[in-house]
This record gives sequence, C-alpha cells and structure tokens, in this order.
Amino acid sequence: MVAGLALVSCSSAQRQPDPRDFIGSKTTPAIPAEGPVASAADNAGRTQATSTAAEVNQKLRTLARTEDESSDPRLGAGDLIEIAVFEVPELSQIKVRIPNSGQVTLPLIGSFPASGSTALELQSQISNHLKTRFMHDPQVSVFVHEHKSQRVSVIGAVKQGGVFTMTGEVRLADALGLAGGITEDAGSVVYIVRRVVATPAAGSKSAEMEQGMTVIDLESLASGRQELNLPLQAGDVIEVPRAGTFYVGGEVQKPGAFPLKGRTTLDQAAMAAGGVKDAADWDDVRLYRSRPDGTKEVFKYSMNEFENGKPGPELQANDVVVFGKSGGKAFLYGVRDFFKFGIGMSMR
Repeated sequence: MVAGLALVSCSSAQRQPDPRDFIGSKTTPAIPAEGPVASAADNAGRTQATSTAAEVNQKLRTLARTEDESSDPRLGAGDLIEIAVFEVPELSQIKVRIPNSGQVTLPLIGSFPASGSTALELQSQISNHLKTRFMHDPQVSVFVHEHKSQRVSVIGAVKQGGVFTMTGEVRLADALGLAGGITEDAGSVVYIVRRVVATPAAGSKSAEMEQGMTVIDLESLASGRQELNLPLQAGDVIEVPRAGTFYVGGEVQKPGAFPLKGRTTLDQAAMAAGGVKDAADWDDVRLYRSRPDGTKEVFKYSMNEFENGKPGPELQANDVVVFGKSGGKAFLYGVRDFFKFGIGMSMR
C-alpha cells in the first residue's frame, strides 16, 4: 500500500490512462526481428538483467585514479603560459593567456589549439609545427605560470551532483566518482558536453565556439574499456540522464512502472514484473506504443515465440505491456492495474 501511495504522489500531475485510449487502436501483427534467430547463448545473455547502480559504481571505482596517480594538469581557458624556442627571436619568452576559444596565436606558427593539452603535449605540438616549415630540431619549452581553477559539472542521475575543481588529469570515471556515483534511476549512457572550436566559415578570421556532445555507454565504460574513460577539460558538463519508464500490467506478479535501462526486451519486461501468473494467456501479450502524431498502435505477441529462442521486441520509453488473462480479458485487466497502482502514463 505504501508503494502504491508513493506512485500516486509522484504521478499526480500526469494524465492517467483512460480505457478509451486503447479502444479503437489498430492491432498490428508482431513484426519479425531482422537477422537470424538468436542462438541459445545469445538468448541467455539477452534475458539477463542489466547491472544495478551499485554494481556499476563498484566497477567505476576500479577505473578511477588513486590520489598518487596524479599527472600533469591540462591547460584551459585563463591559464597563463610562457613559450620559448631556442635561437628563434620571434618566439623568445612569449607569454600568452589562453582565451575562452582555447586557441593561441604565435608568430611563424599561426593559430592552434592549446586548451586540453598538457604543457608537454603543447611543447611537442609547437615543435612539430616548426619542424614542418622552419627548423630541423627546434628546442621548445612551455612553462605554466598560472593555472586557473579548472572545473567540471556533473548533473543528472548522480548521488551528489555539482561543480568540481579538477586537479591534474581527471577522466570520466573520476568525475562520476566525485559525484558519488550513479543512482538507481540512471539511464544507460552518460553525456560529455563540451564547448569546442567550430570550423571558421569561409572568409572569417575568427573561430567561434560551438557545443559538442560525446555519448558513452555506462555498461561498456564500467566493464573496463579504457578508451571510453575519456580525459576531461575545464568547463565540461557530465550528464547522466535518468532512465525512461515502461509499464507492465495484466497477469504478472508485480504490475507497475519500471526504469528503462539499456536494451530491454518484452520478455525482460515480464521478468521485471516478477514473471507471469498461471492464469496468463501466453498467446495474448500486447504492446501499446504512442506514435509521434499522438495516435496509438498495438502490437500483439506470443510468449511461446520467445521461449523458442526468438528475440523479443525492444521496448521504448512509455511503452505499455499488458499480459492477457485466459478468457480474452487482457485489456480490462491491464487497464485496471494501471488505475489500481496510480501510475501515470505519458500519452500524446
């Protein structure tokens, strides 16, 4: 009863499902999945539940750096650097403060990106520029006079979101750790939002900034794929979106709303709801989905197909799955569950 009241409170502002939403909806035969039928091994992997937030957080902690693993800090907007090239008067003890664009301009070299590099990386970058045009073996030094506070923001489905000051190199797993890890309602991906230098338009002398986004799969990151544990830059925004929701009703043990984490199939929806009841009609499983134009579409499936190894359809946010009751009353029992548990449903 407590759980039911909590759901009512959270969804009171949402429109409750109306039986008329389903009346007259077109029932579409299930569309066969493309490609060959999954093997037994593939099917077993598909029906396993995705990792819990606690499991993902534990894996992310193994990727995060320890305190003694600090490395050279990366340069960012506001940092004051000094560049010198031995026996090149034009490049002798030049001090420059990195602008918001991240681009610096030097004699003989022109404009090039400095933000995001370490001092050693910038030193190598300048050396390579000079090698290609002026010198055989340039002696370049880069000294950082002043580091401005480099901050990243972590928002969304994390335990302690906020703005964090970076010391040394900080990677994605570090930032998620600083925010206390992800919450149980976290989705399956994390976004890195970064301001980057746009390609100047033809005839334009100044480069403009634009917003770029990188999408990282959380499960893959937590599994130890180091190439996904990207280094962060000052000003980056790390966002963990909350998972969408799907609804399961009808002849299941625990009807209700469930977070849509990663790839979730219709047969996994049955598992999330505690399994089907003995009175369930395995040949009458209906998936209700809203189209962009506001109309509803109904797909009808048989659970027997999934038992034989056929891949189940992948769910989308706000999908409604109703497991029928023997006797043809799937619709009535399914809608009754939604009213009983007070679950709002986003129907356009």
